[in-house]
Amino acid sequence: MRINRFFLRAAVLGWAAVAVLAGPARADEITPSHLQAALEVITASKLGTTYDAVLPEISASVQSQLIRLRPDLYQQISDTVNDVALALVSRRTDLNNDVARIWANAFTEDELKVISTFYRSPAGQKFLAVSPKVVFDSSNALKGWSQRVSEEMMEKSREALKQQGVEF
Repeated sequence: MRINRFFLRAAVLGWAAVAVLAGPARADEITPSHLQAALEVITASKLGTTYDAVLPEISASVQSQLIRLRPDLYQQISDTVNDVALALVSRRTDLNNDVARIWANAFTEDELKVISTFYRSPAGQKFLAVSPKVVFDSSNALKGWSQRVSEEMMEKSREALKQQGVEF
């Protein structure tokens, strides 16, 4: 399932990156309703859930770094870092707002409403449910196709070179 999440994140972030490059709005043009529309896309697309693991991952990383320095204080370090992480949970909203601004810079408010409506529709819900598998299977199809074409290209190139008098 971790690979599926990776591919979903990659697909969503790739799509967002392309959208940002073509974005119509500037940061100073983002109205509260425009930002809210972007936040609704983040919620409807479940993009925000992909960020839920970030704080625990940061916590684990910080614990690991500190424990390497002072392994004798393993429990104290773990407890302290966990307490600090819990205190930082409220900062999660900052991430949503930062990401919403990116979306708001990439899309008009009306476009965001259409995107949100799509994600809330049965087709959008199915898209969210099956995208990880579709992306994973598509990646595997690409790998298989690449391997087959590579082998065919090698074989045909060697044959063509052999006809030109080149031996391998």
